[in-house]
Amino acid sequence: MFLKPSEVSKRYSAIEQVYPMLKQEWDRFNHNLEWKDFSHYQDQTIHSEGKGHEILEEDYFLAPPADETTEWAIAPLYYRKIPYTPNTDTLPRVTKTLKWAGAIQYAGFVRLKGGCQLGWHYDPDPNKYLQRIRFQLPFCTMGTVLKTETQEKVQAEGKLQCFVSSALHKVQNQSDSVRYALVFDHFRMGKGKL
Repeated sequence: MFLKPSEVSKRYSAIEQVYPMLKQEWDRFNHNLEWKDFSHYQDQTIHSEGKGHEILEEDYFLAPPADETTEWAIAPLYYRKIPYTPNTDTLPRVTKTLKWAGAIQYAGFVRLKGGCQLGWHYDPDPNKYLQRIRFQLPFCTMGTVLKTETQEKVQAEGKLQCFVSSALHKVQNQSDSVRYALVFDHFRMGKGKL
């Protein structure tokens, strides 16, 4: 189920307003980010179980470095409100914006290789009283589609999308180009799906 960012927080909506400044920093420094290969995670969880799992601190440290052949990679910024300093130091404007918005529970950049997808899955909520709202802000995308059970939306650069991630969903990069997006989570009171 898709939501409007302003329905969740006006601060999140403001992230689109500063996107040009964030993109400028991204263009200058993204090559310095530390990318981790999470293709194995996708095989172990999404493909075999149909659900995601929390990616914890040790998962980042144990994941192998990503290269050009990696289908799905993450450049972590925050996990459980803890900064991943190799990347937060690289992108200080992005980091400051996320702090201002209160979007530091989990945040990072995701990279999806052209012609690849994260198949149908759901991300369990933290508990039965909290819902996870997933935000995605594409920094470079062409032909990427985010689908839920009932809706499909083409992603557009600099346009924030959010949805209840405990709903069944998938992301398809239908282009030959790499798709990059800033992803962060928000938790709100509501019936959680475990």
